[in-house]
Amino acid sequence: MANQNLNSSSVSEKLKKFFNHYIIKSVLTFTLICIVVFWGTLVVLRIYTHHGEAFTVPDLKGLTLEEVEILLKSKKMRWQLSDSVYVTTVKPGAVVSQNPEPGFKVKENRNIFLTMNAFAPEKVKMPNVVDVSFRQAKTTLESQGLYVGKMTYVPHIAKDYVLKQLFRGKEIRRGTEIVKGSEIELVLGKGLSDEKTPVPDLLGKTFFQARETLTKYSLNLSVPIYDQTVISSADTINAFVYRQKPVADGNAMLQLGSSIDVWMTVDQTKKPDISQENPNE
Repeated sequence: MANQNLNSSSVSEKLKKFFNHYIIKSVLTFTLICIVVFWGTLVVLRIYTHHGEAFTVPDLKGLTLEEVEILLKSKKMRWQLSDSVYVTTVKPGAVVSQNPEPGFKVKENRNIFLTMNAFAPEKVKMPNVVDVSFRQAKTTLESQGLYVGKMTYVPHIAKDYVLKQLFRGKEIRRGTEIVKGSEIELVLGKGLSDEKTPVPDLLGKTFFQARETLTKYSLNLSVPIYDQTVISSADTINAFVYRQKPVADGNAMLQLGSSIDVWMTVDQTKKPDISQENPNE
């Protein structure tokens, strides 16, 4: 029994000497500090970044900047004006588009970038896009705040080569002042072949998204047909395509420069199964 107590005392003394050794004490102290710093950093980051906390971006289209300020402040977000356009279908001073889009999840104090409808039409000078490729013409027009409007294809050896630039059916010269946001009609060469393009799916897209998509396919967008749910200017901006003619069935092909008819609504119940509608109705 005495030997057992002696052995225990001896082990205890050895452990005490081991932990009291300055190297061991330094290692243990450093390890403890690292653990505290690590967990402290995690806690601070969690608080700083509001870990797991996200806010849904509200729909700001059609609202004035004063209304935007009030709404975003209540949602713990901020806004920044990135651009302005002049659209006749939207009231002056109202939001035309936003980034991120409505429904997007963001952190607190995130900036929402807005494009506002100007109170008066801003004018820009018409650039020259004749004798260049369609891609270059589109880039040049957009850099001036202009859009590609109706595209007409005529026989010419060079495909997608701009032959004329028109505004409201008449040729427009370089340097002519024109309202920013206007659509410029282009007369393009269609090449030597009788080329056709697939019909893209426009369902669910807004007017601006549909127009941009059709431009990529060298097609035109007819005047949209709005249903009875589209009442205000905000509705016009938020309306989406729920029917198109011809439909995009994977086999439909159109001549370059052809037009597509679209029907638009803000009725969310029209989104499901709309691709099965009869286009001949």
